[in-house]
Amino acid sequence: MKTINVGLIGAGTIGKGVIEAFIENQKSIFAKTGVDVVLKTVCDRDENMRNEVRTLGDFHITADAYEVINDETISIVIELIGGINPAKELILSAIKKKKHVVTANKALISENWKEIFSLANQHKVAVGFEASVGGGIPVIKTLRESFVANNIQVIYGILNGTTNFILTTMAEHGSSFEQALLKAQKKGIAESNPGLDISGKDSAYKLSILSMISFGVAVSPDEIYTEGIEDITPQDIKYAEKLGYSIKLLAIAKKNTDSLQLRVHPTLISSGSLLANVKGEDNAIFIKGDFVGESLLYGKGAGRRPTASSVMSDVLEIAESVACGCAIKPNKFVFSDEPAKIVNLGELDICYYLRFSVIDKPGVLAKIASILAEHNISISGMSQEERKRGQSVPVIMLTHNAEEGEMRKAINTIDQMEVVTSKTVVIRIEG
Repeated sequence: MKTINVGLIGAGTIGKGVIEAFIENQKSIFAKTGVDVVLKTVCDRDENMRNEVRTLGDFHITADAYEVINDETISIVIELIGGINPAKELILSAIKKKKHVVTANKALISENWKEIFSLANQHKVAVGFEASVGGGIPVIKTLRESFVANNIQVIYGILNGTTNFILTTMAEHGSSFEQALLKAQKKGIAESNPGLDISGKDSAYKLSILSMISFGVAVSPDEIYTEGIEDITPQDIKYAEKLGYSIKLLAIAKKNTDSLQLRVHPTLISSGSLLANVKGEDNAIFIKGDFVGESLLYGKGAGRRPTASSVMSDVLEIAESVACGCAIKPNKFVFSDEPAKIVNLGELDICYYLRFSVIDKPGVLAKIASILAEHNISISGMSQEERKRGQSVPVIMLTHNAEEGEMRKAINTIDQMEVVTSKTVVIRIEG
């Protein structure tokens, strides 16, 4: 019986989930794989973490990551410390030692994939990163293996559980953004500093990885237009529902003939769609391929045990290959020699939800409509439910398809009108 030793660097939330998987499912893992996969060493710089881990199982504990990397008996290194540094240095060092690597580090993979995978192929080792997108949802394997015969045409992703929980709470309870965020923090769904999530940056990291796999493009997260949910109000969610829509933070990728749309932003989607009914901290990824058609992957997008499940999936796949002496599948990514052509957001042609805050007086709506018309923007629907003569009231408009650049010019002009009392809310509509 072949024994494969594993070292874990980072015993935080996800790390503890991985330790639990080794301890709780050791027998079933062996029964399914026929390989004795052993967690030999756990590393964490935090003394409290190390003391806590000591109570969980019988393995070596260290504060020095290089004890894991330099141990010749360890075949697979799991990196779960997050961030770029020192994670990048540790992963590259492990690869140079001809150790296979498994990581959940979306920022590192999305920004440094070329260096990491080139080095891994040079040293003939595997890099597993299933847990970097979608938590427990096997979207990476689905795109790389199950859908490999497809040209992927569209991806819509709810890729961040924190923002989805916040928007769900606002929709179901009428909470303000601040109230919903506080609730998420109290439940441990949002970090004490939630900036990466609510700004949309976390989703942009993940969309960069999905685009790399699906379209063969090397796109930095910084090249993806990204907009967060901080300005969404219960008022907008209420009006959207009356119009038959839900608001979600969507990561969107669309393949055109010679270009790509890549963007992350709040989006109105039909209330009857499957994505609209993804609630709480759950994630979902809608994928359309030219042969497979439309598919939806749904599940827990974060959390200790779901993410640990994806980590362990990579670990066990690699362990089986090592145990049988099989060649490790190279990390193949087919990229065009030409730089990716990303559609400029100003060229986007799409429908919009607009909420104006204006003084209720004659001629205001006609003036707004006139400015929109000057920019080739036509109105498909309008609602003014509140009438308070001489006071500020909300006016809701939906548009037909319009060019983003023209919409921005029109809104800039409208927001300078004396009768406009606050910045106009603009939300894009998909489907």
